Amino acid sequence: MVLPRFNHEEIIETVPTTLNEALPMDPTLPLPYCFNPTTHSYRVPSDSNDSARTYPYDEFTLKLHSHESNSRSSALLFTQFHEFIDSELCHTILRCYTHLNKHLLTVFVYTQMSKIGILPDSSIFPAVLKSVAQLCRRDLGQSIHCCVIKMGFGSDIYSSTALVHMYCTCLLCGDARQLFDEMPERNAVSWNALITGYTHNRRFREAIDVFREMQAAGAEPGEVTTVGVLSACAHLGALNQGKWVHDYITRNRLRLNVFVGTALIDMYAKCGLVDEAEKVFWAMRVKNVYTWNVLISGYAMNGQGEAALQAFSRMVMENFRPDEVTFLGVLCACCHQGLVKEGRWHFLSMKEEFRLQPMIEHYSCMVDLLGRAGFLDEAQEVIRTMNMKPDPIIWRALLGACRIHGHTQLGEFAIRNLLELEPKNGENYVLLSNLYARDRNWVKVGQVREMMNRTGIHKVPGCSSIEIGSVVYEFVVSDITEPGGYEEVYKLLAVIKRQLEVAGYSADTNIVLYDLEEEEKEQTLIYHSEKLALAFGLLKTSSDTTLIIVKNLRICQDCHQFFKLISMIYRRKITVRDRHRFHHFSGGVCSCKDYW
Repeated sequence: MVLPRFNHEEIIETVPTTLNEALPMDPTLPLPYCFNPTTHSYRVPSDSNDSARTYPYDEFTLKLHSHESNSRSSALLFTQFHEFIDSELCHTILRCYTHLNKHLLTVFVYTQMSKIGILPDSSIFPAVLKSVAQLCRRDLGQSIHCCVIKMGFGSDIYSSTALVHMYCTCLLCGDARQLFDEMPERNAVSWNALITGYTHNRRFREAIDVFREMQAAGAEPGEVTTVGVLSACAHLGALNQGKWVHDYITRNRLRLNVFVGTALIDMYAKCGLVDEAEKVFWAMRVKNVYTWNVLISGYAMNGQGEAALQAFSRMVMENFRPDEVTFLGVLCACCHQGLVKEGRWHFLSMKEEFRLQPMIEHYSCMVDLLGRAGFLDEAQEVIRTMNMKPDPIIWRALLGACRIHGHTQLGEFAIRNLLELEPKNGENYVLLSNLYARDRNWVKVGQVREMMNRTGIHKVPGCSSIEIGSVVYEFVVSDITEPGGYEEVYKLLAVIKRQLEVAGYSADTNIVLYDLEEEEKEQTLIYHSEKLALAFGLLKTSSDTTLIIVKNLRICQDCHQFFKLISMIYRRKITVRDRHRFHHFSGGVCSCKDYW
């Protein structure tokens, strides 16, 4: 791996200055000490006289660490008593500070070691790199990497694994992958570092690919591995891969601990299989608040608002204290099903009964809940009385409600505030265009599009994926002039459209943001990405297979009606996970009950 040229000493010189400013002096401090190698103890003199007390090594380090929050202890150790310090004590202090999440102090001790001439050994680097990762000091991390190589520890599996973790945490996944590929030896922790790193950086496909490489290399995945892979499967909607991981856990008798169980519940919920998520939940012997949160959120996103509220009640009955994430799931459940009364009550109880301060996300849910239900004045009152400045999500929720209820004037007020905060976000202009298109005000629609073109702002293209045979296929919104190798899909869509028209389907051309002829608008609608994924799924799967489609944007009204009719005529179960929630289509109806 080719590293940039770093002057290790020059870089670490900059760290103590910053740290010393962050380390206030404090009089409570273990005083100068002297190590006795015969008794393996430290002699600590008194600050008031010449008397001294001798501490066994373990007791002394414990005494020192008990003062870790009073950081003068570390500062003075290295500035005044460095002649008494040895590498063993440094190692112990480093590990302790890292364990206690005192990462600034870890880095401070490491930099001072270099100043007083104590060379780190390979066992020092994992603790230091963990702290560097938590501080996201990529410059110092790269400097330490250079030091590792110069000192001949480049082949040390523990230092290399810590470097992989550090690079991933500092958003340098490419460097992490390159280093991982160059490691002469890897263990399960090394694989876990890369898989988890990809997952945390939202590179979910790479995480699953590395998991497959891990199996091919003969390494045995453990609980930590499965948690990372299940998280990637959950975000991708990769149900088949997630099921395989669940089977692997069962076959190899891995522990269904609270982390693995919670990850399984999350995966099944985000793949639309709430029943399977429930089975895992009730099979778990130990649960925590995160487990309940995942279950409640899973109910909410799948349109089972009543079940979410029941789970919340049971959670409280079983003496689990809900947190801010719990209430976010509860309010989302109310929002997705229009449970206005229940939403108001839970929002109030969050503040008054549980003494939790609502965050911006909770206010966004309330604005969305009230706005979509038609309580636009009350939604505005929530915005006026909230104890923080409204963010773009708040104004977008209000704008969406204005689009639903045709309140153009209030919508223009919302978009003005929204564009002040996010002038470069194409989604905001699309929402404004939708508002004008609903009123068939094509002049203003044209003005919005002209503004977008003039300023170089583009809308995010629709993208949908479907998993077939453990392979995820992606489709983007397109037209017939660019078939992209999917001619069969386009032909099937044309056949489906004719069949649906016989059943009463009429394309909802009101959502097309162009003043086109009706036939041209219908041609535009038929090639939405979710329709392409649906047609591909119909071609490639048997009739008893539930089609699961994941879309990056909100499903449009025309596609929603299209999918309902497909589920009835083709007798297929279809699940669509869009940006906000799940839609489960079966027998011509949707689980959202057309409230979305």
